[in-house]
Amino acid sequence: MIGWMVLQGARLTTTNLDEDIGFFQLLGLALAEMEENRALLVPCCGPHLSLVRGAGTELTAVFSGMGPRVDLEGNPLFYEAPAADLTTKGQAQPPKPLYPVVDLHSSIEWYTRQLKLSEVFLDAPTQWAELQDERGGRIILSFTPDLDTPAMLVLPVADAAAEVERLREFEVSPAQARQLSWGRIAAYRSPGGLAVLLQELH
Repeated sequence: MIGWMVLQGARLTTTNLDEDIGFFQLLGLALAEMEENRALLVPCCGPHLSLVRGAGTELTAVFSGMGPRVDLEGNPLFYEAPAADLTTKGQAQPPKPLYPVVDLHSSIEWYTRQLKLSEVFLDAPTQWAELQDERGGRIILSFTPDLDTPAMLVLPVADAAAEVERLREFEVSPAQARQLSWGRIAAYRSPGGLAVLLQELH
């Protein structure tokens, strides 16, 4: 049986590393470490975001421990040792990977059984579920009939409307903004093509 998995961060493969670094810094993540083909950005607490120059855009949840490389829907997972403590911290909230799934119920069962995550939020009308590890790191599962829909990176914010207006000052506009029964969301796209969702909970 696989033990408890802890979310260490999210890994993004991007063809546009330099511009993606600036984009995520604009969202409030500070540059902590950079090499020629890699950058590590960290929020004020919680999982970090690792950017790696590559051929395409792919978001991978990075856990500590051992386990399967993909979940039952084919979403990529990665396992590595816990990251060393960093001295530079950004202002953004911890990132949460969002994975599109065809069968939400079966996916929840798989993540709770295989990775020992706990279900902490489920909204049946929008088919949105949040799962949490023992240290509070979360991933999101969202019902999406078309699995060509890419994974997203979710950044919690205190006031989504204010954040949207702040980003407009930098000529960054949302692709979509929605009011939901449990909060507000605003969708953006990074220069490298990754979908990024700002999430405000009531």
